Amino acid sequence: MPSPRAKKSTIPEMDARINCVYDFLLKGVSNTQIKRYAAEEWSVAERTVETYIQRARDLQRLDAELERPQWLAQAVAKLQELERRASENGNYFAAMRAIELQAKLLRFEMS
Repeated sequence: MPSPRAKKSTIPEMDARINCVYDFLLKGVSNTQIKRYAAEEWSVAERTVETYIQRARDLQRLDAELERPQWLAQAVAKLQELERRASENGNYFAAMRAIELQAKLLRFEMS
């Protein structure tokens, strides 16, 4: 006799579960704790939870890729402002340091 199978999740249910796992990962919840939660709350197999975890990690990578250029632009803009202020105040050492840091950030971005 075949074993009973769990009802298949809808796409919105899966998306909600992946977002929940994403939030757990951001909070530092371990994979074991996530699997336990999923088994109790969603009655899903371990393999299914592993898929949710992988998809949540993929979302984290996408978010990081989107946020990095914005962060870099803000950091360079702040350093440019520090360079300008330091130059105006005759603090050429600080101005040069701001230029060096800008170059380091931009070089890192290009590699």
